[in-house]
Amino acid sequence: MENFFEQRAKKVLKYLKVTERYDEKHRPRPFFVEFTGSPDSGKTTTIDELYKFFKALGFKTRRPQEGAEVIQIPRTTPLYNIRTCDYARTQLIDQANDPECDLMIFDRCVFDAYCWMLYWRAKNLLTDEEVELYQQFFLSEFWVNKLDAVYFVVCAPEVAMKRSKAVSLTDRLGNFTNPQTIKVLVDRFQLAYNILSPRFPQLRIIDTSKMDKQEMVEYFANETLAAMEKKIAAEGVVKAV
Repeated sequence: MENFFEQRAKKVLKYLKVTERYDEKHRPRPFFVEFTGSPDSGKTTTIDELYKFFKALGFKTRRPQEGAEVIQIPRTTPLYNIRTCDYARTQLIDQANDPECDLMIFDRCVFDAYCWMLYWRAKNLLTDEEVELYQQFFLSEFWVNKLDAVYFVVCAPEVAMKRSKAVSLTDRLGNFTNPQTIKVLVDRFQLAYNILSPRFPQLRIIDTSKMDKQEMVEYFANETLAAMEKKIAAEGVVKAV
C-alpha cells in the first residue's frame, strides 16, 4: 500500500510526465533543490534518502557530486568557494532545459557560496566591495529563481560533534569540524537567512539538533513535496491521480 509521501510524489510525477518537454513555454522544467548548512547537520543523510525515494518512484533524479569532491583548489582561499559554486551553478543552468531530468538535488549550490563570502570577509581575504560583488552575482535571477526549495540545515555544535564521532577513525578535529567553527557557521547561516528570506520565499532554515535520522528525512520529504505541490498549484495544472 502506498504511503502518504508516495501518493503526493506520484501526483508531482504526473505533472512532469507530459508529452511535450522541449522548452519552458511548452513543458514544466525540472525541480531544483539545494541543501547547505553547517557540518554534520544531516544534509548528506537527507539527500541520500530523498534521492532513493524519488528515484524509486520513477523520477529522473540527479544528484550532482558536491563541488568539494571535484574542485582541487586549496580551501584556504575564497576562490575555492567561488569555484565550487560555479561548478554547481553551471549544472543548474544546463539541466533546466533537459527533458531527461525531473529533479536535481544539490549538496551546496549558489546560496551556499553567498554564505561563505561572509566567512572570507571575516578572514580579511575579501573586502566589503568584493563580498557585495560576488554575492550579487551568486543571486542573479538568471539561475537563483530556478531553485524551488533551499534548505539551510544547522544543528548545535555539541550535537554535530557527537554525530561526527559516531563513525570515525580519528579523534582529530578538522578545520571546519570543531565546536568553535561550527558555532560561527551556524550564526552565519542564520544571519544570511535573516537577510535573504524576505526576498527568497523558497528559503528555509532548519535546526536538526533534536531530530533523529527518520524525523529529518520525513521532515525534508514533506517540505520538498510541499514546494513541488505549491509550484504545480500556481501553474493551475494540479490533476488527481
